[in-house]
Amino acid sequence: MRTLIIFLLLIVFAASGVLQQASAQSLSGIVIDENKQPLRLVNVSLPALHRGTVTNEQGHFSISPLPAGVYTLQFSIVGYKTETRTVVVGTDDVRIEVTMRPTVLELPGIVVTGKPRPADALSSSQPISVTEGRELKRLRGQNVVQALEHTAGVWMYTTGMGIYKPVIRGLTSQRVLVVADGTRQEGQQWGDEHAPEIDAFDVDRIEVLRGPSSVLYGSDALGGVVHVIRHGLPSVAEGSPLLGGEITLNGFSNNRHAAGAISLRGASGAFGYRGNLSVRNAGDISTPEGKLFNSGFNEMNGGALAGFAGTWGSAFVGYARFNQELQIHEDPAEDPTATPYQKIEHDKIQFHADFPLEGVRLEADGSWQRNLRREFEEKGARIPAIYLRLQTSSLDLKGHHAPIGSLFGTLGISLMSQTNQSLAEEKLIPGFSLLNFAGYLYEEARFGNVVLSGGLRFDTRSVELEETEELAVEAHTRNYAALTGTIGLVYRVSDPVAFSVNVGRAWRAPTPFELFVDGVHEGTVQYVTGDRNLANERSFNVDIATRYVTNIVQAELNFYRNAIAGYIFASPTGEVDNVSGFKKYVLKQADATLLGTELSLQAQVTSWLVLNGGFDVVRGTNDQTQRPLPMIPANRLRVGAKVVGSELGTLLNPYLSLHLKTVAAQDRVEEFETPTDGYTLVDVGIGGEIALGSSRAQIDFTIDNFFNVAYRDHLNRYKEYALNPGRNIALKMTIPFSVLHR
Repeated sequence: MRTLIIFLLLIVFAASGVLQQASAQSLSGIVIDENKQPLRLVNVSLPALHRGTVTNEQGHFSISPLPAGVYTLQFSIVGYKTETRTVVVGTDDVRIEVTMRPTVLELPGIVVTGKPRPADALSSSQPISVTEGRELKRLRGQNVVQALEHTAGVWMYTTGMGIYKPVIRGLTSQRVLVVADGTRQEGQQWGDEHAPEIDAFDVDRIEVLRGPSSVLYGSDALGGVVHVIRHGLPSVAEGSPLLGGEITLNGFSNNRHAAGAISLRGASGAFGYRGNLSVRNAGDISTPEGKLFNSGFNEMNGGALAGFAGTWGSAFVGYARFNQELQIHEDPAEDPTATPYQKIEHDKIQFHADFPLEGVRLEADGSWQRNLRREFEEKGARIPAIYLRLQTSSLDLKGHHAPIGSLFGTLGISLMSQTNQSLAEEKLIPGFSLLNFAGYLYEEARFGNVVLSGGLRFDTRSVELEETEELAVEAHTRNYAALTGTIGLVYRVSDPVAFSVNVGRAWRAPTPFELFVDGVHEGTVQYVTGDRNLANERSFNVDIATRYVTNIVQAELNFYRNAIAGYIFASPTGEVDNVSGFKKYVLKQADATLLGTELSLQAQVTSWLVLNGGFDVVRGTNDQTQRPLPMIPANRLRVGAKVVGSELGTLLNPYLSLHLKTVAAQDRVEEFETPTDGYTLVDVGIGGEIALGSSRAQIDFTIDNFFNVAYRDHLNRYKEYALNPGRNIALKMTIPFSVLHR
């Protein structure tokens, strides 16, 4: 509480004019093409203030008034490379000229994940990948993170088609933090079969930060951060109608999966709103050797958001609900008729507010989440074998100060309160109450072509555990604390080339599951025993990258070394539980090192041909035994080509794509872990847009695993007794509509 009061006093002190910064009258400029001709209807976005506009017939734009500060503007329009400009607003008006160059590549612009404030992706000292817009619609799969399958440094840990967990640089679950619109997504993510509870249709963009990031996000971000960003608050300035929206229809042949969604949005004056509803229904998975019994799922999700935005700032509140019933396929050699399943409900209320004042911009994000997880032993069972209820409240406050010389940055505090109840007769984990408090400072300075950044954060966490006789846990309190930091450098060698180095420390507190579990976990088909003496995991990471971005080429090469002290892992004992028949695992702790490299590349070879590809290599080692870490992804090579055009009959912006993925055999495995063979998959796609008045419907037809290859991915939890899915034909359509105009 004392720290909170100090924080508020600092903000008031700054806001009262101590920094002696004044608001500019306007930020304006002109956008032109390579031939010096003005470009109209260019989207000009100022994400830090949730404001934007479009250029007029003469290519001019203006945003005013603005408080003093450092801002990154984004300029985007279909057919041109997205441009960004960083401007320093002080006491004078700011006017800029922006030249946009044509491209068919889908290049990132502003990112919001790597720093406390939106910034150009090239200025980040950590690698960040972005999936958005047309690309996101093409890649959208049967869950929210499946669209990231082709992202450099990202793999998928799967349980059928309903559960995809992101794996970043060999780390997953509690070591990869999933963030939704700036707040942590909390839903028992320690479980191997616990996927992020986010509607795949309610997503505008996904940013992936690769590498530890505890300074901004606290515990758990050892491998990286997946930031799911929903559609923002509609605004009149950006052309939103009074009432509009879109209908999305998806179909997948492999598991007879049908999905649909409708979204509504609109704006009037300073007020904006949006809402969405989606449904999914999927049957059993098909493999080249037959169907996987009891592997379907269904969902019904929805949400709404409303708020106000103006020159004074912005404020909005939103609600999202995720409701899923998912079947778990078990080894048919043990029981071919087994029908275990789980039901997950997740409710989330979230608010955001920001207020630009003299010398400082205040920003607040808060959320309340309730996660209900019930796991049943068989179809028709009414009493769950496991029933967990997790409630989480969080509040993040930031103060972004105006430049002091060349220095600008953010002071923030973060609060999180959490309670967990085990409501079934079987107690997989004890009930607990958790309180986490953190304060951090992140500063950045620009010196010509060099950007220096650094930050420090202190976290303290208290966990009160309830008495749980079934697990032999007495009521007691456990306390954890950690000091983390990061230092980064970005050198813009020339306009398209940047070199970056980042060094950082991160941490993760052991979960109550890892400490106290002692019993059967139906979802993972394991008998797991925890270790009550587990300590914090502590990571030290070095990341080196070179990036090259123009309107015809984008390339990035990364090298990293992530040393984790006290790495927690499940080690098989080689024994089997006599009652359940499940294999026994015990949780252990040892120092570990992960080394790797990543390359991503896309290039516009001609006006109609785009080539893309890359490779990923990661190697994880237990430093004490010199044996491999469990569940490390196999090396991967990706090669693709896309033929594009302007029109084909009534089809606008048509494309034909071919993607090849070669995955090496993974025989560098931990003792008792099953090695897997290598494989090569071919995916093809065709699609385009159809004019509907002033809007365009989008249609995509894809065939994944075109040759119906029989393979086992190393990160597939079914690999011991089942193949990965076979050929999958998908049809995806997005139909926009506008009903009421101002």
